[in-house]
Amino acid sequence: MTISGTASDGWLMLDRLHIKHGSDTVMPTVSQAFEMWWLPDAEERLEAGELSRNTYTNKMSRWQCHVKPRWGDVFVGDVKVLEIQEWLKSLTSATAESSLALLRQILEFCVRYELIDRNPASGGFRMPRRAERSHSKDVFALDEMIAGLDAVRGTAAYIPAIMSGIGSCRFGEALSARVDLGEVRREEVDGMVVAVVDLVRQVDASGHPMPDHAMKTNASERPIVIPEPWSLDVLAEDGPWLCDNGFGAPVSQKLVARCWKKALDDAGIKPIPFRNLRNSWRTYMRWELGVPEDMLEAMMGHVGRNVGEVHYDRPRWEYFAAEVVKAWKQRYRCES
Repeated sequence: MTISGTASDGWLMLDRLHIKHGSDTVMPTVSQAFEMWWLPDAEERLEAGELSRNTYTNKMSRWQCHVKPRWGDVFVGDVKVLEIQEWLKSLTSATAESSLALLRQILEFCVRYELIDRNPASGGFRMPRRAERSHSKDVFALDEMIAGLDAVRGTAAYIPAIMSGIGSCRFGEALSARVDLGEVRREEVDGMVVAVVDLVRQVDASGHPMPDHAMKTNASERPIVIPEPWSLDVLAEDGPWLCDNGFGAPVSQKLVARCWKKALDDAGIKPIPFRNLRNSWRTYMRWELGVPEDMLEAMMGHVGRNVGEVHYDRPRWEYFAAEVVKAWKQRYRCES
C-alpha cells in the first residue's frame, strides 16, 4: 500500500491496519482512538451538516486542553472509573461535563470495535458543583431601544441590533440573512415600507454560518418584519450578507457585542447585553405597543403549546407584517 501524506499519516494508517487485521488485538491509546475514529467521524458529520462548526470547535478545544493532556497516552483498556472521577474533580462544572462527554464518545468507538468490554466513561459520576452565575436580566424600554440604535448607527452592531431589538432575532439569527439569495425583500403594507427577512440559518459565535435549516427549533425558521424607519437601512444593505464583514462573510457575534457595548458607553448610555435585545423586544411589544401575546410567541419562533400550534399553525409573513405595522403606526399617531 502506498500512502500519500506525512510520516505521521503513514503510521496512523499502519495502526488502523494492525487493529483491523492483526491476529492479536492491538490496544490503542486514547489519542490513537481519537485520531482513528472520533476525528474522521466528526469531520464527516461536519461536512454533512450534522455537526455545527461551533460544536466541532468546542470539542477540539476540550480535546487539546483537557482530555488529551490527561488521557492521550493512556491505553484505552487502562482507563479506570475512579481515575476519571478524580480527573473530573480538577475541572470546573461546564468543562467537566463537556470533557467527559468527549471521552465517552471516543471510548464508545473502542466498545464498538470490541477492544474493551464496557465504556468506563458511561457511568454516573459526581460532577463538580456548578458555580452560581448571574446573567443580567436588564431590558430596554422602547425609547431606550431607539436611543441605543441611534448610538450604534454606522457600526458593525447597527444592523444586527435592528434585527434583534426591532425584529425579535436571537443573536445567531440576527447575523444570518443573505441579501444575494433573496432573503431580504421590500414590501409595502398599509402605506409603510417594511423589510421582510426570511430566517433559515444561524451564525455561530465566531462568525461561521451554520447549515441551512439547522435552527434552534422548527418554529425558528420564520419571516421577521422590520418597520420604518429602520427598514430603509436594512433594505439599503447590498450584501452578500445582510450583516457583512466586508469580505463576503457575516460578522461575528464577538465583534457585534464589542461594538454594541463600546458605542453605548461612548454615548453615555448604560448598555445591556446584546442578547437581551430580544428580551427587550418581547417586553415593549407586549406592554408598550400592545401586540397580543400569542402573536408575539409566533413572531419569536417559539414552539406552540397545543397540537394546533405545534403541527398546523403556519403564519404567513403578511399576518406578522399587518400586526407590526398596526402597532408602530399607533405609536407614531400617539407621538404626533
